[in-house]
Order: sequence, then structure tokens, then C-alpha cells
Amino acid sequence: MVVLCLAAALRLWRLDQVPPGFTHDEAGHGHDAVTILHGARPLYETVGYGREPLYDYWIAGLMALAGPAGHTLRFSALPFGLLTLLATFAWTRLAFDYPTALAATALQAASFWSLSTSRQALRSSLLPALFALAVYFYWRSACEPAGTPANQSQRRSGRWRMGLVALLVGASLYTYFPARVLWVVLPLFLAYLALGHRATFRRVWLSTLLAVLVGLLLAAPLFAYLRMHPEAEQRFSMLDAPLQALMAGDTSVLLKRVQSGLAAFFMPGRGDDFLAYSIPGRPFFDPLTSVLFLAGVGLCLARWRQPAFAFSLLWFFVGIAPTLVTGAAASTTRSIGALPVAFLFPALAVVACARWAAAHWGRWTAWAIRLGFAGLVATTGAISARDYFATWGESPHVRAAYQHTLVETAQYLDARPESGIVAISTVYPHAPHDPYVFEMSLEQHEFALRWFDARRALLIPPGPEARLIVPSSTPLDPYLADLPGLRLRERVALRPDDLDAFFVVYDWEIGVTRAALQEQVRGSLLPPAQEVSAGLALPVNLGGALQLLGYDLRTPAVAPGGTVELVTFWQVTDPQPVHPQNLADVNADLVLFTHALDAAGTVVGQEDRLDAPAWDWQTGDVIVQVHRFSLRPDLSPGPVVLEVGAYRRADMVRLPVVVNGTTVADRVLLPPVEITEQ
Repeated sequence: MVVLCLAAALRLWRLDQVPPGFTHDEAGHGHDAVTILHGARPLYETVGYGREPLYDYWIAGLMALAGPAGHTLRFSALPFGLLTLLATFAWTRLAFDYPTALAATALQAASFWSLSTSRQALRSSLLPALFALAVYFYWRSACEPAGTPANQSQRRSGRWRMGLVALLVGASLYTYFPARVLWVVLPLFLAYLALGHRATFRRVWLSTLLAVLVGLLLAAPLFAYLRMHPEAEQRFSMLDAPLQALMAGDTSVLLKRVQSGLAAFFMPGRGDDFLAYSIPGRPFFDPLTSVLFLAGVGLCLARWRQPAFAFSLLWFFVGIAPTLVTGAAASTTRSIGALPVAFLFPALAVVACARWAAAHWGRWTAWAIRLGFAGLVATTGAISARDYFATWGESPHVRAAYQHTLVETAQYLDARPESGIVAISTVYPHAPHDPYVFEMSLEQHEFALRWFDARRALLIPPGPEARLIVPSSTPLDPYLADLPGLRLRERVALRPDDLDAFFVVYDWEIGVTRAALQEQVRGSLLPPAQEVSAGLALPVNLGGALQLLGYDLRTPAVAPGGTVELVTFWQVTDPQPVHPQNLADVNADLVLFTHALDAAGTVVGQEDRLDAPAWDWQTGDVIVQVHRFSLRPDLSPGPVVLEVGAYRRADMVRLPVVVNGTTVADRVLLPPVEITEQ
């Protein structure tokens, strides 16, 4: 209880400040939980490269009780971190003894790995808790001492526990990708029993196989969905390369990943390099714990004939199998299935050492070893707290990874409850990214939000006025900054060492900006007697969704290898034809293209981009997109024609150019750029 209370205190301390915001994956969980509250019932989530939904249902339940706030999302993993500790203790005491259980649980509670995963709002935190509970109930049911008479009540209890094992195994498959290999621990252990413990095997083989089978059947709807929608599971490609190389006879790729994955546990500088989960390069174990871990593994190998020792080895190596395939990167989460058993091995080594010392040198030496181990746990906890709250939690790069600028912006808006439109420039304006983080960070929702990246685009909404917020990381492009209608309201400073040192708030007179753009567009048009493209005149209708209002060619003459600068102006007439059906799939979004064509029609320079994504479009919006791209350096003097248009990234199909209801082209030709002499 002391260990659990201290662990809870450490995991609750400054929970609203560290981590300093939300990653895109965390915000995706929160957003999908809100959709569940509103009636969605997903079997599989498509946000974040695809993921299992059980954790989202858990968050939705918490939000139903506490409200859909970011604080609820941040708290969501903490109960599972404590449950993992409790289940670790319960199983270890049952399989080994009380001192080993206490030592393993205390060391796990003090570790950076356990601390950080307990405070991340990620579905990976759910897997070790569910599987450790499954192991506990399995051990209670299947591994009681042989020869113990069982009455009818005990047999019913055994069946009840095996039912819980099946339920927990099935539930774990709805949590995180590594669960798909973790359940294999039980059949492997059954095979082990068949080789060396026939009496136990005969007693448990049927109930074990039934529990595994029922667990897999419970997950059958998930696998049926994935079979019907193989494109939904994008993370599988992370495992594909080494396995494909292995099937082709090349073992080098897999061996390098295995070496990298094992090094992540012991070698400083070789640990998980994913900043959002750990201090890059920090191994799971410190040097002393590494030695104890290896000693514990050696002890299990020496005592492999005893089921508890063999089961521990199977659990650990199956649990880290995903990391052995993918390498050290993101091993903090991909090895999460092994978290409950990883700290058992140092505990086994210490307890065995203390008992050996007591038998040979007296009880005082055993007490000295126990005190030394208590000191190791306390030191590990102190270092973990320092590394997590000071080194990692206060890092400018971590603050950026957890989108702290958006959190500060949300707090700024919450403190100033004004209605109307708020347009926000950001690095990741696509729906599953910064907008979801902002949604989880915002307390009140009395205004309309619009999203774009001002470094190359501006989304001008309908309406007389708005607030425009521009962080230092995505400043207005010089072309856009010169537009009238923006009046500085406030420059909000963040921490001096932040990668985003400030954000700027403008009062935006939209009507003034639109009027200035109309003048700019009017100046860019060809004389009325001429046409932009054969049979076309501005504005040009593309697919009934948007129209090209005009353009501003900033570089009518360019040297070979020089840069073309073109600004295009578009108005949204009907966003539905180009609105992505799946907001989580950025490949389904629209792209604007600008190509330079030589006399033979060959593309000699291009830029395809859209920095005001179509998921956020509304009827009447005006999109200003700045295109800058280089031409080939070997061009001869003469004209190169510009063509512009739009296509969907997923299928590369261009929007048709429509005149009077008839498709006439899939591009709009603009006047040429003149290539000058060198």
C-alpha cells in the first residue's frame, strides 16, 4: 500500500503541467471519445495511422462523468498504471513469493518507464494492465500445486477465472497492436508444460486453449473489419520491411533491429529516441539495474524447469518482440506488454542474493542487501522524477512536441470569451493534428475556428471581422503580411527558450482584406478580349466546388534555374464535393498544383500543395495560395506556360474545369513565364 500510494502521488503531481500539452495521438483519443459520447460506435479508429478503440471507450466513460475536458484526457491513463502495479504484485506473489513481489513492484513503480506511460493519454497504457490481470487469473486457475484436492466450488471458481482470462485476452486485442502477439504466451507456456510437466498439462490444456480461443473469438469483429478495410491499418508497414527481407533470405535487417531493440534496455545513448515518450537515448535500466536484470534472466534460465521462471522468460521475450522487429525507436510503447514482468528479473536476483547471503554469512548481510535494494529503488525514483519533471518535462523540444503553443493559445481565448471567428495559423492545420489538440485544450467553444498555415496560404472566411492568431513558427508570408485589414491587438510572449517564443493576435477586418484582394485580382486579369485558356475566362469553375478568381504572377521573367512566384486566388462555391469523407486520412485531401511546361509540354518546374486544407472549407471562403518553385537550370530562353488546377491526393484525379455544365479540361492555362538569358 505504501508503494502504491507513493506511486499514485508521483503520477498525480503536476499532472496538469507535465506533459505540457497533448500530442496528436493523445488528442486523437480525446476527439474520438467525444464522438463516442455523441453516438459513434467504432470497431476501429482511423485517426493516427489506425488504432484499436477500447481506450477511446474508456475515455468516453470518464468524460461522461467528469466532462469532455483536457484534464479528463490527461488523467485517463493513470488508473491503468496503478492497476498494472497491483496486478504485477498479485501475480508475482502468487508465482514466486512476497519479497520478490514487493521488490518487483517497487522497482517498477520507481522507474521512468512506468512513470511516463502512466501519464501519457495513449492506448498502450491499457495493454499491460489487462494482460497482467489475465496472467494473474490464469495462474490462480491453472497453476495451483499439483495434487491439491478440488471440490465443486473450487472447480466453479477455476472456470470463472478462466472466463475472466478469456475476456481479458479478448479485451487486450482491442487496445494496442503488440497485443496481437502477446496472447501467444499462453499457448507457448502450454507447450512448455507438455514437455516437462505432464500432470499439470493434462489438467489445464483444455481450459487454456478454450480461454485463448474465446478471447480470439471476442476480437473476431475487429479482425473482420481489418480484413475488409486493409488500408485502415497503416502501422503494419512499420513491421513489414524486416519481415519481407527475412522472407527474401536477408537476415541483416532483422538482426540490426534486434540488436537495436535489446540495446535500448541497457546502453546509454541507445534507448528510445522518440522525444514524445522518453529522453532520447535513455535506456530502460540504469547500469546497476541492468546487471541485476541480466542476473535475474540467468537465474530464470538456470531454473527453467520451474514453471514460474519459464513463464516469466516467455512473457518478457514475447512482450518485447515488436521492438525486436522495429528497433529502439518508440520501444517505450512497443515493448509495453513486457512492462509488468521486466522488473521481476532484478527482483529475483536481489532476493536470491539476499537468501544466499543469509544462509552463508548471517541474517545481517541479508538485511544489508535489502537496505541496499531499497536505496536503489529510492535513487531510481528520485532520478526518474528529476529526469521526467525537470529534464524532459521542461525541455523546449518536448513543449513543442506536446503542442504547448496551442495550449497557451486556447488558454488565451478561454480568458477572453468573445464570440465570432478565430482564424489560426499552425504547422499542422489538417483535422487529426493541431485542430484536435486545440479541441482538447479549449474549455469554451463559443466561436468558430478556421485553420491554415500562413507561411504560404491565407483562408479568408465570410463575415465582416475575425481574430487572427499567428505563432512565431508560422508567420504570415511577406505577400500576405502586406494585405490591409490586419490591426495588431497583442503580442503574447511565451517562455524565452520555447521554439515558439510568442504568438501574435490581430483584429482582422475581413471586408477590407477582401476589397484589397479584389483590386489585386482585377489587376492580374487579362484584357477582356483575351482568354486565360482556350474557351475559358475568369472566374473558372472547377468541379462545382471552387472557382479560380485570378492570379498574381510575381515573376514574369526568370533565369534558368530561377524561382517562379505565383499567387492564386480561389473561392469555395460548394465544399461538399472536395470535403474528405475521412478527416483522419490526409491523403484524401485536395491539392492545388502549379506546373511550368516547356514547348513540348514537359513539366520543367512544379509545386503541388494546399496550406489551407479543404476539410475546413466553407461556402464563400477565399483561399490565397502562394506558390514558389524552381525551374530546371538547363532551360533555353523562351516562354514556359503555367498550368494550375486541383486534384485529390488519394487517387490523383483532377477536378474538372466546367463551363455551362460541360467538362472542357482538367487544368487552367495561364500566361507564360519568359526564360531570360543567363
